[in-house]
Amino acid sequence: MSLTLLFKSLLQRKVITILLLIQLMLTLALVSNSILLSQQAYTLSNQPTGLQLETTLAIELKPTDENLIVHPALGELIQRQLAELRKINGVRYAAFTNQTPLMFGGMNGDVFVPDHAETSSVDAVPYNYAEAGLFDALQMTLLHGRWLSAEDKNTDNVVLTEKLANRLFGQSHLALGQQISAGTVVGVVADMMYQRFASDQYYGLFFNRDLSRADYGYRLILQVESQAVAAVRQQINQSLRQVEPEIDIQHIVSLRQLHRDVFEQERGLAILLSVLSALMLLVAMISAYSHALFHGVQQQNEIGIKRALGASKRRILLEVLSESWLTTGIGVTLGLLASFLLQQQLATVISLPALPLWLPFAGALMLLFCVTAATWYPAAIATRVSPATATKAL
Repeated sequence: MSLTLLFKSLLQRKVITILLLIQLMLTLALVSNSILLSQQAYTLSNQPTGLQLETTLAIELKPTDENLIVHPALGELIQRQLAELRKINGVRYAAFTNQTPLMFGGMNGDVFVPDHAETSSVDAVPYNYAEAGLFDALQMTLLHGRWLSAEDKNTDNVVLTEKLANRLFGQSHLALGQQISAGTVVGVVADMMYQRFASDQYYGLFFNRDLSRADYGYRLILQVESQAVAAVRQQINQSLRQVEPEIDIQHIVSLRQLHRDVFEQERGLAILLSVLSALMLLVAMISAYSHALFHGVQQQNEIGIKRALGASKRRILLEVLSESWLTTGIGVTLGLLASFLLQQQLATVISLPALPLWLPFAGALMLLFCVTAATWYPAAIATRVSPATATKAL
């Protein structure tokens, strides 16, 4: 069928055609970006964390008594709480820290090698004040050197994660004994996912230091036997209240829950766009069906005459589908541009990779298939118009 005739047919119904094109354009943009977001959410959620998510519990606390917020009373309170928590059946290890892994942000600082400050400087590295027991509580893996011991208490000895050590010294084992802005490196541990929006989510630096104050609270980390997680959670509140009633227990969560929370924005937006895409795709199919059915009814006489002049049912079917394909082709061409524009806007709100070219093209093929499926029945009805129908109407 001639493209000129197809365009003329579409121009006869300008308003309906324009609305259908806009709908197809927006549908493709939403479908492409919802798939991209779903891939992004899946990729982020399945990154290795280096942590025991199911069996590690994090407790966030803050003393309500002003006298307990500052050192040394704060340190004594923490040690009494840890001693009580270790008595709970199923608790393997317990330790304190100023911040837990798998957070959006927290206490950060700059890190650099003094002799190469300009080339080695790293912004926003999580500073973790902890104790020797944190190594076992988080089930860390020691790669080089040693972990912090009781003798390192309140010294400048530090331990780095492997990725941070590689960033500062090229190879992680070269970090041992080196001086950095935060202190002397005595060990390197395997990477853990610490902060989502640090310079790198696998960067981490550990001190064995007391907390001088706890104006914003502190965290206790428990490593629990897998079969005892639920039972331990039920006893934590009571155990801590027995030690000190003047305490605000703000959260008791597993690292699995923190992991879900830290990527919740991407998952939520992916689900929202997926639902909108499905609805838009359904509406596009309904619109294509209605458009083809209405056009078929309007063109009954013309179709009947074509049949009387020898046009086959296959030709009539192809003509109706060709108009649908042309409309869809124009709509998806506009939709390709809209897909990239929408991705750019989303990237200003959340971390989102560039839209690969194949994705909107795959979405365009899916949209073309859905529109064809929706148009098929009205097109089949149009082929049933007999020459006698046109003859009687003339």
